[in-house]
Amino acid sequence: MTTKQEQAAIHRRLQELESKRRGVLTPDVVVADAKSPKSPLHSYFEWDNGKAGHAWRIEQARTLIRSVMVVVRTDKQSVSIVAYVRDPDQEAGDQGYVSTLRLLDDKDRARAALVEEFSRAAAVMRRARELATAFALEPNVDDITRRIERVAKRVPQARARA
Repeated sequence: MTTKQEQAAIHRRLQELESKRRGVLTPDVVVADAKSPKSPLHSYFEWDNGKAGHAWRIEQARTLIRSVMVVVRTDKQSVSIVAYVRDPDQEAGDQGYVSTLRLLDDKDRARAALVEEFSRAAAVMRRARELATAFALEPNVDDITRRIERVAKRVPQARARA
């Protein structure tokens, strides 16, 4: 568990790395930076190759990126959200994250990121339904899955009207 000060330091460094890469942050870039003992990210990685190799450090970088939260204020409320989401401009199979704050000013990319989030949520619900079927609890899961899929379908339609 990290303190608020540590979270802030992580976030600042990730923002610096993202800025250097024209708004795209990848786990490889995070690991490369964290290799330096002077990096504020260094202590969050296992550097003993006997315990963990590069692939594990990439996973550690992903976890670190996903751990950062930011507060966004709208007209109606403040909400704490993840600071980085998968970059919607990346091809399938390519790595890359983008700042959610950067997406606030790019409605098309924001919608694409949201659709991707809903797609992941629907996939998780399909998996849950398979489990629910085995546990004889599927009617509860079916209703939630349908709601998620309906909302996900409406997001791209909002793009066409904008």
